[in-house]
Amino acid sequence: MKLLNTSLGCLLIFALCFCGSVFAGRAAKDCIFNGTFTGLDDNCTRISGSILFGGSDAINTLYAKLAYVEEVNGCIQVTGTSYTRLDFFARLRSVTCTNTTLSVDFMVSNNSALERLGMPVLRVNRLGLTFNPKLCITTEESSRYTNVQRGAADNFTACQGRAGVLKECSSTPNGVNGGLPDDCELITGNLYVDGASNANITTKLQYVKEVYGRVYIRSTTLSNLTIPLLEKVYASEPTASTTLDPTINVASNMNFTKLSVPKINFMAKNDLSFLTSDASYVMDQDLCNQLSPFGNVMSNGTVCGRSCQD
Repeated sequence: MKLLNTSLGCLLIFALCFCGSVFAGRAAKDCIFNGTFTGLDDNCTRISGSILFGGSDAINTLYAKLAYVEEVNGCIQVTGTSYTRLDFFARLRSVTCTNTTLSVDFMVSNNSALERLGMPVLRVNRLGLTFNPKLCITTEESSRYTNVQRGAADNFTACQGRAGVLKECSSTPNGVNGGLPDDCELITGNLYVDGASNANITTKLQYVKEVYGRVYIRSTTLSNLTIPLLEKVYASEPTASTTLDPTINVASNMNFTKLSVPKINFMAKNDLSFLTSDASYVMDQDLCNQLSPFGNVMSNGTVCGRSCQD
Protein backbone atom coordinates (compact mmCIF):
# COMPACT_ATOMS: atom_id res chain seq x y z
CA MET A 1 0.00 0.00 0.00
CA LYS A 2 2.99 2.31 0.48
CA LEU A 3 3.74 1.92 -3.23
CA LEU A 4 0.14 2.79 -4.06
CA ASN A 5 0.23 5.97 -2.00
CA THR A 6 3.58 7.01 -3.47
CA SER A 7 2.57 6.52 -7.09
CA LEU A 8 -0.75 8.27 -6.62
CA GLY A 9 1.00 11.12 -4.86
CA CYS A 10 3.38 11.63 -7.78
CA LEU A 11 0.56 11.56 -10.28
CA LEU A 12 -1.48 13.90 -8.11
CA ILE A 13 1.23 16.55 -8.38
CA PHE A 14 1.13 16.26 -12.15
CA ALA A 15 -2.65 16.27 -12.28
CA LEU A 16 -2.90 19.35 -10.11
CA CYS A 17 -0.58 21.22 -12.44
CA PHE A 18 -2.19 19.93 -15.60
CA CYS A 19 -5.87 19.83 -14.82
CA GLY A 20 -6.38 21.74 -11.61
CA SER A 21 -7.79 20.09 -8.50
CA VAL A 22 -8.47 16.44 -9.24
CA PHE A 23 -8.55 14.80 -5.82
CA ALA A 24 -9.38 17.88 -3.77
CA GLY A 25 -13.11 17.28 -4.03
CA ARG A 26 -15.89 19.29 -5.61
CA ALA A 27 -16.15 22.66 -3.87
CA ALA A 28 -19.60 23.33 -2.43
CA LYS A 29 -21.60 25.58 -4.72
CA ASP A 30 -25.07 26.93 -3.94
CA CYS A 31 -27.32 27.67 -6.89
CA ILE A 32 -30.82 29.01 -7.42
CA PHE A 33 -33.10 27.22 -9.87
CA ASN A 34 -34.93 29.86 -11.87
CA GLY A 35 -37.09 27.54 -13.93
CA THR A 36 -34.68 26.58 -16.72
CA PHE A 37 -31.78 24.14 -16.70
CA THR A 38 -29.90 26.04 -19.38
CA GLY A 39 -29.86 29.03 -17.02
CA LEU A 40 -28.56 26.98 -14.10
CA ASP A 41 -24.92 27.50 -13.15
CA ASP A 42 -22.45 24.71 -13.82
CA ASN A 43 -21.06 22.48 -11.04
CA CYS A 44 -23.82 23.13 -8.52
CA THR A 45 -23.74 20.93 -5.43
CA ARG A 46 -26.80 22.41 -3.73
CA ILE A 47 -29.89 23.78 -5.48
CA SER A 48 -32.54 25.96 -3.86
CA GLY A 49 -35.94 26.05 -5.52
CA SER A 50 -38.52 23.54 -6.62
CA ILE A 51 -37.80 21.65 -9.83
CA LEU A 52 -40.30 20.36 -12.37
CA PHE A 53 -39.18 17.94 -15.06
CA GLY A 54 -41.67 17.74 -17.89
CA GLY A 55 -39.51 16.00 -20.45
CA SER A 56 -38.83 19.00 -22.68
CA ASP A 57 -35.25 19.58 -21.57
CA ALA A 58 -32.43 17.98 -23.55
CA ILE A 59 -31.17 14.98 -21.60
CA ASN A 60 -27.54 15.97 -22.22
CA THR A 61 -28.23 19.31 -20.53
CA LEU A 62 -29.54 17.51 -17.46
CA TYR A 63 -26.49 15.25 -17.26
CA ALA A 64 -24.18 18.26 -17.57
CA LYS A 65 -25.96 20.58 -15.15
CA LEU A 66 -26.99 18.13 -12.42
CA ALA A 67 -23.94 15.84 -12.29
CA TYR A 68 -22.60 17.16 -8.97
CA VAL A 69 -25.87 18.02 -7.23
CA GLU A 70 -26.03 16.48 -3.75
CA GLU A 71 -28.89 18.44 -2.16
CA VAL A 72 -32.10 20.08 -3.35
CA ASN A 73 -33.84 22.50 -1.00
CA GLY A 74 -37.19 22.40 -2.70
CA CYS A 75 -39.69 19.94 -4.11
CA ILE A 76 -39.06 17.79 -7.20
CA GLN A 77 -41.60 16.52 -9.71
CA VAL A 78 -40.80 14.27 -12.68
CA THR A 79 -44.01 13.99 -14.65
CA GLY A 80 -44.91 12.85 -18.15
CA THR A 81 -41.35 12.33 -19.40
CA SER A 82 -39.77 9.74 -21.66
CA TYR A 83 -36.74 9.27 -19.39
CA THR A 84 -35.68 5.67 -18.85
CA ARG A 85 -33.69 6.57 -15.71
CA LEU A 86 -33.16 9.54 -13.44
CA ASP A 87 -29.41 8.96 -13.26
CA PHE A 88 -28.66 12.61 -13.98
CA PHE A 89 -29.20 12.73 -10.19
CA ALA A 90 -26.56 10.04 -9.59
CA ARG A 91 -25.03 11.98 -6.67
CA LEU A 92 -28.23 13.39 -5.17
CA ARG A 93 -28.42 12.55 -1.46
CA SER A 94 -31.27 14.63 -0.04
CA VAL A 95 -34.41 16.53 -1.01
CA THR A 96 -36.07 18.91 1.45
CA CYS A 97 -39.54 20.05 0.43
CA THR A 98 -41.23 22.55 2.74
CA ASN A 99 -44.37 23.01 0.64
CA THR A 100 -47.10 21.79 2.99
CA THR A 101 -49.64 21.54 0.17
CA LEU A 102 -47.73 18.62 -1.37
CA SER A 103 -48.00 15.10 -0.01
CA VAL A 104 -44.50 14.06 -1.12
CA ASP A 105 -41.06 15.63 -1.42
CA PHE A 106 -40.14 13.91 -4.68
CA MET A 107 -42.93 12.91 -7.07
CA VAL A 108 -42.29 10.57 -10.01
CA SER A 109 -45.49 10.08 -11.98
CA ASN A 110 -46.82 9.18 -15.42
CA ASN A 111 -43.45 8.39 -16.97
CA SER A 112 -44.22 5.73 -19.55
CA ALA A 113 -40.62 4.77 -20.33
CA LEU A 114 -39.10 4.93 -16.83
CA GLU A 115 -37.45 1.59 -16.00
CA ARG A 116 -35.18 2.38 -13.06
CA LEU A 117 -34.74 5.31 -10.68
CA GLY A 118 -30.94 5.37 -10.93
CA MET A 119 -30.32 7.52 -7.84
CA PRO A 120 -28.09 5.25 -5.73
CA VAL A 121 -27.62 7.43 -2.64
CA LEU A 122 -30.85 9.43 -2.39
CA ARG A 123 -32.68 9.37 0.92
CA VAL A 124 -35.95 11.23 0.94
CA ASN A 125 -38.70 11.39 3.56
CA ARG A 126 -41.61 11.05 1.15
CA LEU A 127 -41.27 9.57 -2.33
CA GLY A 128 -44.20 9.34 -4.72
CA LEU A 129 -44.17 6.65 -7.42
CA THR A 130 -47.39 6.58 -9.41
CA PHE A 131 -48.30 5.36 -12.89
CA ASN A 132 -44.82 4.45 -14.09
CA PRO A 133 -45.72 1.14 -15.78
CA LYS A 134 -42.18 -0.06 -16.56
CA LEU A 135 -40.54 0.97 -13.29
CA CYS A 136 -38.96 -1.67 -11.07
CA ILE A 137 -37.34 -1.32 -7.65
CA THR A 138 -34.18 -3.09 -6.48
CA THR A 139 -33.91 -4.78 -3.10
CA GLU A 140 -31.48 -2.07 -1.97
CA GLU A 141 -33.89 0.68 -3.03
CA SER A 142 -36.80 -0.95 -1.23
CA SER A 143 -34.83 -0.77 2.02
CA ARG A 144 -33.59 2.79 1.41
CA TYR A 145 -36.92 4.31 0.38
CA THR A 146 -38.97 3.66 3.50
CA ASN A 147 -41.95 5.95 2.83
CA VAL A 148 -43.20 5.44 -0.72
CA GLN A 149 -46.65 6.59 -1.79
CA ARG A 150 -48.23 4.73 -4.69
CA GLY A 151 -51.54 4.92 -6.49
CA ALA A 152 -54.20 2.30 -5.84
CA ALA A 153 -53.44 0.64 -9.18
CA ASP A 154 -49.64 0.66 -8.76
CA ASN A 155 -47.89 -2.59 -8.00
CA PHE A 156 -44.46 -3.04 -6.46
CA THR A 157 -42.28 -4.61 -9.15
CA ALA A 158 -38.94 -6.11 -8.17
CA CYS A 159 -36.18 -5.65 -10.73
CA GLN A 160 -35.38 -8.85 -12.58
CA GLY A 161 -31.98 -10.14 -13.63
CA ARG A 162 -30.79 -12.99 -15.78
CA ALA A 163 -32.23 -15.67 -13.48
CA GLY A 164 -34.96 -14.15 -11.37
CA VAL A 165 -34.67 -11.16 -9.05
CA LEU A 166 -31.67 -8.94 -9.84
CA LYS A 167 -28.69 -10.14 -7.79
CA GLU A 168 -27.16 -7.32 -5.76
CA CYS A 169 -23.73 -7.65 -4.13
CA SER A 170 -21.25 -5.60 -2.14
CA SER A 171 -17.51 -5.64 -2.78
CA THR A 172 -14.84 -5.41 -0.08
CA PRO A 173 -11.38 -3.82 -0.24
CA ASN A 174 -8.58 -6.39 -0.36
CA GLY A 175 -11.11 -9.22 -0.52
CA VAL A 176 -10.52 -12.44 -2.44
CA ASN A 177 -12.01 -11.88 -5.91
CA GLY A 178 -13.37 -8.54 -4.74
CA GLY A 179 -15.21 -10.22 -1.88
CA LEU A 180 -17.91 -11.14 -4.38
CA PRO A 181 -20.19 -14.19 -4.57
CA ASP A 182 -21.13 -15.68 -7.93
CA ASP A 183 -23.61 -14.20 -10.43
CA CYS A 184 -23.57 -10.58 -9.23
CA GLU A 185 -25.37 -8.11 -11.50
CA LEU A 186 -25.38 -4.90 -9.41
CA ILE A 187 -22.58 -3.76 -7.09
CA THR A 188 -24.18 -1.57 -4.42
CA GLY A 189 -21.03 0.41 -3.59
CA ASN A 190 -17.49 0.57 -4.92
CA LEU A 191 -16.04 -2.35 -6.86
CA TYR A 192 -12.65 -3.35 -5.46
CA VAL A 193 -10.27 -5.58 -7.40
CA ASP A 194 -7.31 -5.57 -5.02
CA GLY A 195 -4.25 -7.67 -4.32
CA ALA A 196 -3.07 -11.00 -5.66
CA SER A 197 -6.10 -13.19 -4.84
CA ASN A 198 -8.15 -12.66 -7.99
CA ALA A 199 -7.93 -16.00 -9.79
CA ASN A 200 -11.71 -16.08 -10.36
CA ILE A 201 -12.41 -12.38 -10.76
CA THR A 202 -13.37 -12.71 -14.44
CA THR A 203 -16.05 -15.24 -13.52
CA LYS A 204 -17.26 -13.13 -10.60
CA LEU A 205 -17.70 -10.07 -12.84
CA GLN A 206 -19.15 -11.74 -15.92
CA TYR A 207 -22.74 -10.63 -15.24
CA VAL A 208 -22.13 -7.26 -13.55
CA LYS A 209 -24.00 -4.45 -15.34
CA GLU A 210 -23.95 -1.64 -12.78
CA VAL A 211 -21.67 -0.25 -10.08
CA TYR A 212 -23.15 2.31 -7.70
CA GLY A 213 -19.75 3.64 -6.64
CA ARG A 214 -16.35 3.63 -8.35
CA VAL A 215 -14.06 0.92 -9.75
CA TYR A 216 -10.67 0.32 -8.13
CA ILE A 217 -8.06 -2.04 -9.60
CA ARG A 218 -5.05 -1.93 -7.27
CA SER A 219 -1.90 -3.89 -6.51
CA THR A 220 -2.98 -6.92 -8.53
CA THR A 221 -1.04 -9.48 -10.53
CA LEU A 222 -3.57 -9.34 -13.36
CA SER A 223 -2.38 -8.57 -16.87
CA ASN A 224 -5.84 -7.54 -18.10
CA LEU A 225 -9.46 -7.45 -17.04
CA THR A 226 -12.71 -7.51 -18.99
CA ILE A 227 -16.07 -6.65 -17.45
CA PRO A 228 -18.12 -7.68 -20.47
CA LEU A 229 -21.60 -6.47 -19.50
CA LEU A 230 -20.77 -3.38 -17.42
CA GLU A 231 -22.96 -0.51 -18.59
CA LYS A 232 -23.14 2.03 -15.76
CA VAL A 233 -20.78 3.38 -13.10
CA TYR A 234 -22.51 6.00 -10.96
CA ALA A 235 -19.52 7.21 -8.89
CA SER A 236 -21.98 7.91 -6.07
CA GLU A 237 -21.11 8.41 -2.40
CA PRO A 238 -23.62 8.07 0.45
CA THR A 239 -21.88 10.76 2.52
CA ALA A 240 -20.05 13.97 1.67
CA SER A 241 -16.44 13.35 0.74
CA THR A 242 -13.38 15.57 0.88
CA THR A 243 -12.02 13.82 -2.22
CA LEU A 244 -13.29 13.22 -5.70
CA ASP A 245 -11.55 10.06 -6.84
CA PRO A 246 -11.44 9.07 -10.50
CA THR A 247 -14.39 6.96 -11.56
CA ILE A 248 -12.03 4.13 -12.55
CA ASN A 249 -8.72 4.05 -10.68
CA VAL A 250 -5.96 1.65 -11.77
CA ALA A 251 -2.90 1.79 -9.51
CA SER A 252 0.21 -0.11 -8.39
CA ASN A 253 -0.43 -3.25 -10.43
CA MET A 254 2.57 -5.39 -11.36
CA ASN A 255 1.82 -5.99 -15.05
CA PHE A 256 -1.63 -4.64 -15.85
CA THR A 257 -1.90 -3.67 -19.52
CA LYS A 258 -5.57 -3.44 -20.45
CA LEU A 259 -9.09 -2.85 -19.13
CA SER A 260 -12.04 -3.64 -21.38
CA VAL A 261 -15.62 -2.47 -20.70
CA PRO A 262 -17.24 -2.86 -24.13
CA LYS A 263 -20.83 -2.12 -23.04
CA ILE A 264 -20.25 1.01 -20.95
CA ASN A 265 -22.80 3.73 -21.74
CA PHE A 266 -23.01 5.86 -18.59
CA MET A 267 -20.61 7.19 -15.99
CA ALA A 268 -21.42 10.15 -13.78
CA LYS A 269 -19.51 13.21 -14.94
CA ASN A 270 -16.14 13.50 -13.21
CA ASP A 271 -12.90 15.43 -13.56
CA LEU A 272 -11.24 12.09 -14.30
CA SER A 273 -13.20 9.15 -15.63
CA PHE A 274 -10.05 7.00 -15.68
CA LEU A 275 -6.64 7.31 -14.06
CA THR A 276 -3.60 5.07 -14.00
CA SER A 277 0.04 5.59 -13.16
CA ASP A 278 1.01 1.98 -13.94
CA ALA A 279 4.00 1.95 -16.28
CA SER A 280 2.78 -1.30 -17.83
CA TYR A 281 -0.57 0.15 -18.90
CA VAL A 282 -1.08 0.99 -22.57
CA MET A 283 -4.16 3.11 -23.25
CA ASP A 284 -6.10 1.85 -26.25
CA GLN A 285 -8.19 4.15 -28.40
CA ASP A 286 -11.43 2.23 -27.86
CA LEU A 287 -11.36 2.74 -24.09
CA CYS A 288 -10.34 6.36 -24.55
CA ASN A 289 -13.29 6.97 -26.87
CA GLN A 290 -15.70 5.20 -24.52
CA LEU A 291 -14.73 7.02 -21.34
CA SER A 292 -13.75 10.51 -22.54
CA PRO A 293 -17.36 11.78 -22.75
CA PHE A 294 -17.59 11.34 -18.96
CA GLY A 295 -14.30 12.97 -17.93
CA ASN A 296 -10.61 13.11 -18.68
CA VAL A 297 -8.88 9.79 -19.34
CA MET A 298 -5.35 9.95 -17.93
CA SER A 299 -2.71 7.27 -18.39
CA ASN A 300 0.79 7.93 -17.07
CA GLY A 301 0.41 11.69 -17.28
CA THR A 302 -1.14 11.75 -20.74
CA VAL A 303 -4.75 12.79 -21.24
CA CYS A 304 -6.56 11.44 -24.26
CA GLY A 305 -9.84 12.43 -25.80
CA ARG A 306 -10.42 15.85 -24.26
CA SER A 307 -8.52 18.72 -22.72
CA CYS A 308 -8.79 19.82 -19.12
CA GLN A 309 -10.49 23.01 -20.27
CA ASP A 310 -13.47 21.18 -21.85
